[in-house]
Amino acid sequence: MLVLKYLLMILGAGLFGSAGALVAYDIYLSEQLRRLLSRNKTDESGAGLKASAPAARNPLRNDFTWRANFLGGSAGHGLR
Repeated sequence: MLVLKYLLMILGAGLFGSAGALVAYDIYLSEQLRRLLSRNKTDESGAGLKASAPAARNPLRNDFTWRANFLGGSAGHGLR
C-alpha cells in the first residue's frame, strides 16, 4: 500500500510537470509563429510595407497583456 501511495504521488507530480512543459512549449511555438508572420509583411499589390521597429512598440502594453492573461485566462485578449 505504501509503495502504491508513493508511486501514485510520483505519477501525479510527473503529470503536473508534463502539463507545465506543454504550456511552456505552446507559448514558445506561438511566439515563433508571431515572429514568422510579422517578418515579411506585404500589401495586396505585393509592395513591401514598412515594418515597425521593435523599439517603437510599447513594451508596457505587452507586459500588461501577459499579466492579465496569467491572472485571468483571456482577460487581456481584447487589449491588443
